[in-house]
Amino acid sequence: MKNTEIKELSDDFTNPLQQAVDYDFEKHLIYDRQKGWKKIIEWILTILAWLLLASYIIYLIYGSLAIHYNWYLPEFLFFTKEMITTVQWYFYILFIAFLIIVIFLIFWKNYNKQKYGKLHRRKFKPAVTNEELVELFELDQSVIEKMQNERVTVLEQNIIPEHLGMGSARKQEKESQKNDEPKKQRD
Repeated sequence: MKNTEIKELSDDFTNPLQQAVDYDFEKHLIYDRQKGWKKIIEWILTILAWLLLASYIIYLIYGSLAIHYNWYLPEFLFFTKEMITTVQWYFYILFIAFLIIVIFLIFWKNYNKQKYGKLHRRKFKPAVTNEELVELFELDQSVIEKMQNERVTVLEQNIIPEHLGMGSARKQEKESQKNDEPKKQRD
């Protein structure tokens, strides 16, 4: 790409290098391939499940009020007074367990705050200054400031010094191995 093309593309921050995507979404999406009778059965079962769940919740709420205020409570199938008292007992146990957990967490929070609250173990490295960048990358101050202020920076050449490059330790190992091999072959 030429510099003028790069400059034009850099105005679009979301996609600085425009690429043509050859991908057909229609091949990978399923469009209404389910048979009609399966959809009807699915809807019927879904509606029945929601009705059963809603009736169970309504019966629990009404039953709890009916037991408390001595109202009439109809019973059918598994909707009985015993079921309501059993569920109320479970809710009571869950409420007690919830209170125990909350109290435990409050004590744990206070213990950690008392024991470790005064400690400040996190240490952060100081921010890198422009002077350090100039020294490390051997660039002018103006170039550093320009790179920091632009949205897109195109580097014509690699500015990372050889000793700081990625894999520099591996490069040095390979070079030392290459230097050692001729010595071994001579021996």
